[in-house]
Amino acid sequence: MLEADLLVLDDIGAEKKSEWVEETLGLVVNTRYSERRVTVFTTNLTDSENTEPHSIALQLGLRIRSRLKEMCDWVRIDGPDTREVGPHPTEGDIARWQDSSPASPKNRGRAALPVKTTGQARAQLKPRDGKADLKWPGGRAGSQ
Repeated sequence: MLEADLLVLDDIGAEKKSEWVEETLGLVVNTRYSERRVTVFTTNLTDSENTEPHSIALQLGLRIRSRLKEMCDWVRIDGPDTREVGPHPTEGDIARWQDSSPASPKNRGRAALPVKTTGQARAQLKPRDGKADLKWPGGRAGSQ
């Protein structure tokens, strides 16, 4: 990560906040900044007041925020989540997403907690040829 010509760190701040995470991210950011290596960061955090729960300053720390402000060109991108509306949404799909999704800018901060389920949740992988099919294009568990 420190020496890659191009590094993309997707959704920084989504990980559980800890001293280790802050130190590790700080090392990566500072090293890449010092060596002038191209780095792309994405986040769903906002650059707002330090007390805002979803702020870069609160989630990543003031030192990392300061370094990112110095080294990055910031580009704000708003739009519907394709996982919720699909890859080719219609205007109606987007309007429904804006009205109902907690991820919509219109509804941020009003998200309710998920409904508590009853019973026990279970996940099971069915092995094929000694390997578990994870049903995703990245491969199967245990594959080389």
